[in-house]
Amino acid sequence: MLTKRHLALIRAALQYFDEEMSPHGLRVMRPYFDEPLAAEFAEGEIQELRAGLNNCVLAYVRCDARTMTLATTEPSLDMDDIRLNAADRPAEIATILFPRPT
Repeated sequence: MLTKRHLALIRAALQYFDEEMSPHGLRVMRPYFDEPLAAEFAEGEIQELRAGLNNCVLAYVRCDARTMTLATTEPSLDMDDIRLNAADRPAEIATILFPRPT
């Protein structure tokens, strides 16, 4: 499950990847992908992803992973809140990335 700490690590890794690997092209990046990429990144594609992740809010909901349905309709910014409310019925916690309010 994605936490705020994980998101910070992903942001940092993406920044490093963008600044240090992108200038050298797909040939240098290829070993780091778990699935092969057929084409180079489009101009600004990595920067767009970085901006999106920098401008998002992490929230949590309970879900039934078997049926892929939500067990709660109101997301919470506090994962512990969701865990406490899930005590009465089995559910897993899913993460949602919302655009930061402007």
